[in-house]
Amino acid sequence: MTMPVRAAAVVYTREDDVDAVLAAAVQAMSRAGMVIGGLLQRAGRPTAPGKREMLVRILPDGETICLSEPRGPGVQGCVLDTDALTRAAMAFRHATLRRPDLLLANRFGKQEAAGEGLRAELAEAIMADIPLLVPVRAEMLPDWRAFFGEPAQELPPTTGAILDWAWPLARDHVGGRKEFGAASV
Repeated sequence: MTMPVRAAAVVYTREDDVDAVLAAAVQAMSRAGMVIGGLLQRAGRPTAPGKREMLVRILPDGETICLSEPRGPGVQGCVLDTDALTRAAMAFRHATLRRPDLLLANRFGKQEAAGEGLRAELAEAIMADIPLLVPVRAEMLPDWRAFFGEPAQELPPTTGAILDWAWPLARDHVGGRKEFGAASV
């Protein structure tokens, strides 16, 4: 008998503010007593037309890493700082070793689809059987499914959907509370 993998993709589009949704879910879960580890992404200041800093906060500690490389106002291509991504991957790996109640990855994106980025760390988290929540842009969903290899839960980008998914996983860790509290964003 095999145990079901406890992972979910939060599927979003460019129009969705998935970072705000995840921040609200992390806040609600933390308030309910869950220990959340991993990386929470948010946009920083504008750096070029249509570009903003990519910042990740290491959970639960709070240190922030800037994943984008300042390349000037005319930049049009990728601004990912691979050294910063490596530091974020190490922080994610450290969070996995601490075995939180839930791990949050900042994204499954182009780097992970290409076999790089946090791909190895995501696989380690899955193998460690730690509940894993991963934002996946809709156009990256086929790559996520190919990486994952079996059906993972796919959630809409709402705080309520995330909390509904996380609650059964958290019951043993939050002292029997009946709910997380205010939900949908």
